[in-house]
Amino acid sequence: IVLPTDIVMAHRFAADAGYEVLPVERLEDGEAGSDALGLDIGPSSAESFAAEIKDSNTVFWNGPMGVFEMEAFARGTETVARALTESKGFTVVGGGDSAAAVRSLGFDESAFGHISTGGGASLEYLEGKTLPGIEALSGSAS
Repeated sequence: IVLPTDIVMAHRFAADAGYEVLPVERLEDGEAGSDALGLDIGPSSAESFAAEIKDSNTVFWNGPMGVFEMEAFARGTETVARALTESKGFTVVGGGDSAAAVRSLGFDESAFGHISTGGGASLEYLEGKTLPGIEALSGSAS
């Protein structure tokens, strides 16, 4: 499991908010302050995630890395999306927010193996749970 090592922090939720990149250790120590908001993964985290993605045979991405609708907090999401387009493996973008991020950041949708707006349902399917729609279509519904 690859976890973030740095976070982009701001003290207000706004496109023009000042921000700083903090290592996770400083967050654990409470140095960011009680009003701090984590609005994106930091650049080191983004590059670490990208390296893992590029070396993977299959990638299922569900959920943006940050507030991609605000340019200052879209870099993590953009880095991860770009890594998916450069991956030699099969890539799936799952969830409405991730699909919206891919589109709004200007990526060619054909660069991904599949894009699904069904994030939660896709995750449940991967977990092996029964989905009512699939059950009905398979004829096993009573």
